[in-house]
Amino acid sequence: MKKREMLKRGCAVLVIVAMFGYYCLNGGDVRAAANGTERMLPEDGEAQGADDGTKREQAGNGGNTKDYIVKTSSERSLSKIKDNYSSSDEINENKKDMLEENQLASVELSGLETAILEQDENVVYVEEDAIVEASAASPAGKKAHIKERKRHKMQENRQKKNKSSAEWNVRMIKADKKTNKKEGKPAQRIKVAVLDSGIDWGNDINLAYQVSLVPDEEEMTQIFMDGTGHGTSVASLIAAEDDDIGVTGINSNVDIYSYRVLDDANQAPVSRVVEAIYMAIEKKVNIINMSFGLNTDSETLREAVQAAKEAGILIIAAAGNTGDKGVQYPAAYEDVVAVGAVNKDGLVEDYSAKGEEVELVAPGELVRTTGFVGTEEVTLGTSLAAPQVAAVAALIWQKDTKVSVDFVRGLLNESANLYGRTDEYGNGLVDAEYALSHYNEYKRKYKDNNRKTKQLIAENKSGVTTFEDTGCIEGSWSQSLHDQLVGDSSKICVRAGARFPDFSGKKEFTYGGTEYEYNMGTDKNRVFAGMTVNGWWHGYFATNYIKAVIYAARMGNEINAGRSYTAASNSFDYNGAFYMRQGIGSLYANSEIGWKYILYYIKKNNKNNTNAQNQKNSKGFKKAVLWGMALHAATDTYAHSAQIKSGRIKHTGGYTDADDKTYIGTRYQDAAAVARKIMNKYITKGELTAWDLTVPGNHTVGYELINYQTYMRQADASMSGYKYTYSYSSGSK
Repeated sequence: MKKREMLKRGCAVLVIVAMFGYYCLNGGDVRAAANGTERMLPEDGEAQGADDGTKREQAGNGGNTKDYIVKTSSERSLSKIKDNYSSSDEINENKKDMLEENQLASVELSGLETAILEQDENVVYVEEDAIVEASAASPAGKKAHIKERKRHKMQENRQKKNKSSAEWNVRMIKADKKTNKKEGKPAQRIKVAVLDSGIDWGNDINLAYQVSLVPDEEEMTQIFMDGTGHGTSVASLIAAEDDDIGVTGINSNVDIYSYRVLDDANQAPVSRVVEAIYMAIEKKVNIINMSFGLNTDSETLREAVQAAKEAGILIIAAAGNTGDKGVQYPAAYEDVVAVGAVNKDGLVEDYSAKGEEVELVAPGELVRTTGFVGTEEVTLGTSLAAPQVAAVAALIWQKDTKVSVDFVRGLLNESANLYGRTDEYGNGLVDAEYALSHYNEYKRKYKDNNRKTKQLIAENKSGVTTFEDTGCIEGSWSQSLHDQLVGDSSKICVRAGARFPDFSGKKEFTYGGTEYEYNMGTDKNRVFAGMTVNGWWHGYFATNYIKAVIYAARMGNEINAGRSYTAASNSFDYNGAFYMRQGIGSLYANSEIGWKYILYYIKKNNKNNTNAQNQKNSKGFKKAVLWGMALHAATDTYAHSAQIKSGRIKHTGGYTDADDKTYIGTRYQDAAAVARKIMNKYITKGELTAWDLTVPGNHTVGYELINYQTYMRQADASMSGYKYTYSYSSGSK
């Protein structure tokens, strides 16, 4: 008998012995050693015995717990698993219970409990609920979609500098001459699901659906949904409109379905990703883009990807920033298009994952994207290469949505320009122009039975446009003020401030080697959170929300000037100032514990950002956070102080939900426009005034803001003649 088989049998015997010992010695209750309350999972069909239903608090003699995904053979078995083990609580209440529908559960288990469940005939498998993040993976093997063809010599069209209005990366993949027309008519819209860190609302990206699955974010503000900017950058490359906001995407003729699975550290457990995949399947999307990776194979993730493929969905994923260590999952799966990254010279980046699973490449160096509140960002990574391929796939598919996913994938691959090794370039550099120009020929010749053996169109040997200077530098800047550089860490701090007013409860953290607990209160004692409790931080009509926004920014300016935040009251009369100062005072209390918590939050969630890691508790940092809080208050006004003819829009669910961006969508468009004006004033280091908070045209459509004109006039004497109008028509979905 082989040693490996002997070892396997030996392990099985040990598990059986452990089960027997625990089961018999504890009178039939294998869990008694843990808490004496729960029974072993009965067989299907066996009567469930009396049980007080208590779930275990500790692992007891079973050891420390981890989160595991358990798949069962039946709904009954799954129900028993959920009754007997604690949920991992890694997905918030916005979920659609898609894991359960597929007989999956993410639960906390000890080592012993895991071993026992693995031997249960009602359990299909148990695997760790691993964390999706940037790390190396073992190669999965060459894909059938990688064509057996020889590379050709690269034909180069060298440019000294990109002087075109089109971004250099768009020119390289020849998507700057695309068309969204079909025989003189608008092309069919394609549904693209972006599983990422969320997408900020108002960045000229058509969001058809948006949800956060991150714990404690059931009511996260829509405008600042993206905790890191990663998802917004990805989506902008696909679909940003051709306007004055950020960059122009490759294909704006798509509907983006945003699933926030990555938290503020850009991480997510597999269970959360899988829940989102099944939710996207339910929405009948055409394409799923996943710009993240996992270092090990996951049966749960693989099954979800297969389900998406069987549902006719094209799955595209970043190959990973892992270099020679291999392509990450899910990109490594056969049913996923793995995308690597090339630089401005058209050559594969050193960091881009290498391996036989790489299917296509796209630009991933110094790529300009839409960032936080109308600013732009320049960054790199296979994360940015993948959405460019997704956008080109949408260009192909919109010509005829009835063609199969294999048709679209096949044309992507056969039209690619291969001038390098397949383990680095796959089928080559994606080429939108070549794919679209050969679409009709490919469609005529396309047959399922010859897909793997025959090239249907001529090899793409066209010239590649490369650049000595892309016109981009690392960093970010305002779209309307390109010469005004916005410090990377400064923008991170503003973003943190914009999300901060929704935080509450006790926050235990370690800063500078010392453990702290910052208590932001709960219920009616919350320091910042709560629309009615702290209306000044949330644009609530019961207070002059215009003055509240201005006061928050003024406190930041006073701090930055080396004065106390309380000095803002000297020249500004606002009856809510006392309570706002109380909140900011809590940040200073106990050796500035609150400011330390925000710094901890920023550093924890930006581990790979040098500027964030070096951020100090400076005057500029405090100003940035307070301007972010002003942004939050200003945009919340459109959710919490808006009304229609029948009355105020309340938080009662459905289409009367104040936070539902699809209900009277013009509210969020106006909020985003005001947010961009505030951000530009921050960039130019100006004093925020009421004039900066005016809605476009001083007119709202489909809704009105309660007391808006009155509050404007009260906030600034120069606005005594200010007139605000509104109409209730043409503002709904």
